[in-house]
Amino acid sequence: EERAEESKLTFMKSLKLLLKNKYYVIICITYIFTQIYASVIGIGTYYAKYILGNEGLFSDLSLAINITMVIALTVLPIVIQKMGGMYKLNVLGYLVAALGRVGVLVAAYMGSFPLMLAFTAVSTLGIAPLQGDLNALIASCSEYTTLTTGYRLDGMMYSCSSLGIKIGGAFGTAICGWILDAAGYVENAAVQTTATINTLHFLYLWAPIIICVAVMFLLTRLKVEKANADILAERNMTNDDVDTVYGNI
Repeated sequence: EERAEESKLTFMKSLKLLLKNKYYVIICITYIFTQIYASVIGIGTYYAKYILGNEGLFSDLSLAINITMVIALTVLPIVIQKMGGMYKLNVLGYLVAALGRVGVLVAAYMGSFPLMLAFTAVSTLGIAPLQGDLNALIASCSEYTTLTTGYRLDGMMYSCSSLGIKIGGAFGTAICGWILDAAGYVENAAVQTTATINTLHFLYLWAPIIICVAVMFLLTRLKVEKANADILAERNMTNDDVDTVYGNI
């Protein structure tokens, strides 16, 4: 295979090589969904104010997310090692996340805020693995591009991923704003319209479930670790051989 340094590739050729990597495309789409998820969770401040009747309760929901995330990320390397890789853990994680958000929805309609907190923590526990190993997944995608094309695109791959986070975050925030505006939301109004209240229910309770299911489906297609292992086995190579041939990945 032809080998070339990333700096010698044109932008368009590099972009074409990136788009040929189906696993990287899946990661990019996943990035967008996770950023939209963060935006709809941010709607919780309006949900707490206009539906729970206490804007300060959003701080409790945020605390349940942040504490759980820190704990989960702390033990993540050990869990990945026990699971033998990222694939199963990420898929299982988003299954847990989806079920956790179903629990939040049921608790909300029951009127139980303590249960909402508990299931918010459960959902965050499921989301944490992907949050913690995204960079490792990008590295695996970079290795796949190198193995299948002979070109190294590490720098561009990480740069595009960073750009994707920014674009996804901006798009998520914008779409939530558009939906609320369309529903007739009036900033700082003492009482919102029925359409706005229904929209807040959808955005904060239903949309996260839909997004979690969508991300879980995408993750079932993200078998890049296995793809790399199969290529190495077919060529009778090890990771050290890859480093020797292509440089450090």
